[in-house]
Amino acid sequence: MSRPSRSRSLRELAEGKTPRSVPSDLGALTVDEIRQIIHELEVHRVELEIQNEQLRETQLAAEESKERYRQLYDSSPIGYLALDSRGAIVEANLTTSHLLQLRRSRLIGKKLSSFVAPRHQDRWHLKRRALTRGERRSVELELTRSDGSTLQAQLVGAPGPEEDPACATLRLAVLDVTDLRSTERALRSAASAASLAEHQERRKLASDLHDDAGQMLSLATLKLRILGDAIGGGRDFGIREVEKILVEARQRISSLSFELSPPLLHDVGLVAAAQWLAEDLGRRYDLVVTVVAQEELDLDDGTSVTLFRAMRECLINVTKHSSVAVAQVQIWREGGMVRVAVEDAGVGFRSEASQTGFGLLALRERLGQLGGSLDITSVLGSGTKVVASAPWHARADGVEGGPRS
Repeated sequence: MSRPSRSRSLRELAEGKTPRSVPSDLGALTVDEIRQIIHELEVHRVELEIQNEQLRETQLAAEESKERYRQLYDSSPIGYLALDSRGAIVEANLTTSHLLQLRRSRLIGKKLSSFVAPRHQDRWHLKRRALTRGERRSVELELTRSDGSTLQAQLVGAPGPEEDPACATLRLAVLDVTDLRSTERALRSAASAASLAEHQERRKLASDLHDDAGQMLSLATLKLRILGDAIGGGRDFGIREVEKILVEARQRISSLSFELSPPLLHDVGLVAAAQWLAEDLGRRYDLVVTVVAQEELDLDDGTSVTLFRAMRECLINVTKHSSVAVAQVQIWREGGMVRVAVEDAGVGFRSEASQTGFGLLALRERLGQLGGSLDITSVLGSGTKVVASAPWHARADGVEGGPRS
């Protein structure tokens, strides 16, 4: 065996590898070759020690990282849990245990559906099926704790990485939104009270306009007519002109009082007020408005006033921007919501324009404070449809009527 081949075989032997060829007579090795083997063995030992130290450091870092993850997982302000294919809890952090008022050891194995309030069972099962199909969804549920108290929780989740849907793990984040929903209800109540106070002030102003200013103008017209009859002659023409102006002023004041607070809105309802508004806009702007409604809705003042203003704002926009003289108003109740849709076949506008108009922004804010929404669909050249929605609340008994003509 040549010297290079022997040296390579010895190096492989020193590194713990199986050499392709081994010297047949180890006793024939020279002193230098033996020293080389010892040196290479020593180098290999040092390399192994370095690798072992690196492995120990990597293992220690992995354990520290795992411990940090466990601490973050358990101390997170958001609850986390995992469900198996049967909907049973297989993993939960301490926050989930605190939210459900049950020790973690007792949570494991229990089905999450056992905590879901009866009225939300169908919602949970529908959302769970969607989640197991790979869809990322969010659902708000009422959960019943072990002590009998309730929790408004928002669950956000997605299936685990398993390929088989039948064995997929469903991972959920659980957020306590009880205080948030309570605050929202308080804000809506305050917004409704503010809207009602504003509306009552409008009714008072409308009543003052109609009863005081209107009656004074009527009296002035009557006095002027008597004066004209007494004077007679050529001066009667000028008096008649002033009388005509007074009549027009009274009609305008009457119209303003209706716009501020339509009596039909309080005495009859939203549908009747919509029909009056359609007639008024027809006289003033030559806009033909068709009102589609199956029946009158029994609404509280705050809701009916807000929806009436939304309808009026949208119809005024039709007269200003649509370039058509025909519009349709549809009023209906859908579940716990009342909806008013205003639709035209005009020029339309780009969707971003609906985010900049002050009137629409104020309207969206007002509806949002009541728990409603404003949805706008518009295509250039194909018209616009605006749907204002608000929670349905029945009218309270003993509502005071507004001004009458």
